[in-house]
Amino acid sequence: VIRQMKNDLGDHLILLDNGDDLQGTPYQYCSNRDAEHPNLVSAFLNFFPYDIIGVGNHDVEAGRAVFDRVYAEVTMPVVCANVIDEATNEPYWTPYTVLNRDGFKIAVLGLLTPYVVTWVPERLRPGLRFEQAEAAAAYWVKVIQEKEHPDLMVGLFHSGFEPMEQNLPDDAPLGRENATKWIAENVPGFHIVFYGHDHRARAEKIVNVEGDTVYVLNSGTRGANLAQAEVKLTRGGKPEIQIGLMPTLEQADDPDFAAMLQPYLDRAEAYQNQEVAVLPVAISPNDIHQGSCLWVDEIHRCQMDEVAKRGIPADISLAAALNRRYDLQPGMLKVADFFKWYPFENSLAVMEMTGSDIKAHLEYSYEVRNTIYNYDCAAGIVYQIAKDKPYGQRVAIKGMADGTPFDLDHTYRVVLNSYRSMGGGNHFVNGCGWAQDDIAAHRVWNSEEDLRTLFIEWARAKGTLDAEPLNNWSIK
Repeated sequence: VIRQMKNDLGDHLILLDNGDDLQGTPYQYCSNRDAEHPNLVSAFLNFFPYDIIGVGNHDVEAGRAVFDRVYAEVTMPVVCANVIDEATNEPYWTPYTVLNRDGFKIAVLGLLTPYVVTWVPERLRPGLRFEQAEAAAAYWVKVIQEKEHPDLMVGLFHSGFEPMEQNLPDDAPLGRENATKWIAENVPGFHIVFYGHDHRARAEKIVNVEGDTVYVLNSGTRGANLAQAEVKLTRGGKPEIQIGLMPTLEQADDPDFAAMLQPYLDRAEAYQNQEVAVLPVAISPNDIHQGSCLWVDEIHRCQMDEVAKRGIPADISLAAALNRRYDLQPGMLKVADFFKWYPFENSLAVMEMTGSDIKAHLEYSYEVRNTIYNYDCAAGIVYQIAKDKPYGQRVAIKGMADGTPFDLDHTYRVVLNSYRSMGGGNHFVNGCGWAQDDIAAHRVWNSEEDLRTLFIEWARAKGTLDAEPLNNWSIK
């Protein structure tokens, strides 16, 4: 599709990428650890080539060593205005860039949700500060207008459409995780905003506070669409804009593109086809909606074993089913199956939580259960969820799994993934009532290795995985 557009339009085609490229499949994982070849993502971006690229939270989560190398390999500017280099107090990446086409100036401003700091450990983003997207948008639009006088102003935001948080105060330090709608409405100057992060396809008009139309587009996720804006510029006139989404899944493969990718696929195939362990029974992430299930309980068992092995045993484990798209069938599991089972490169963490915190965490988890990666369940305790009771009264913890009493006032050591330990999902803020700034004080340990790698090594050492869940909690 893009090749045909380039043939038809030449440099009148402007191709933008909105980030979250560096994680998600074994292909990126292998390439991120391969120092001998250009990274798969930079090869992909350079192939077309893209004109401008933005930064996503999953690019930062790959770690600074990875994203620095990838962005050094690309041939186009990387734009992001609200990530600050603490050594210089200036934007770490180019805040915006201006393209010149037939004498018209097209400015593209990049922004990233600053909630990265609640999901990604500092060791993966050293020396970087993440500031409010709303404030950065207001500042840089003014700079661009005064300095560049663009004919077209485009936003490239890795921030979802509107907040999922209810009653978010205006003075929240990080602003809104999903700030696109607010910025489009309240920061005049944008003509078009391409955004991502919330995975929801959209192409619509918004009217801002000055009565001007702003076009907002999200292509969705997994390459299902191209988000397109067709713009006609005239001297002294307003841009004429038409927008839409082009489905791509039925399009034919391109042989040159496939040939470029093939060496990367071959290297990754050798890795992901390695045999790991035997799974004795079929498992599904969706079983968590009926209670204790093997899909999550094997993660619990791994987490508890891995921290005990390191001399910091945990009393309780918290984990969620992170992917509802796949089931696993009995037989020999390969590395690729663990990317389905555990799709993210979270690390492992141990935190101190009171019994009351744990109950509040589980209450909140059940409340947000429809987002499966936020639906935490626990091991190490015995409990029951009464689904017909109101929020706050659903979780009844009967005791510890070893038969000793559970104490709401006692402080327990809890093992969980780094995303949750950073505040991801808002379980600590909205569930436990902690301040975001206080979360770090509860963490006592972080692993250096990613949890999926630990999970694979743990399973390989077992040889045959468990056939029965822990059966320590239920829903009635």
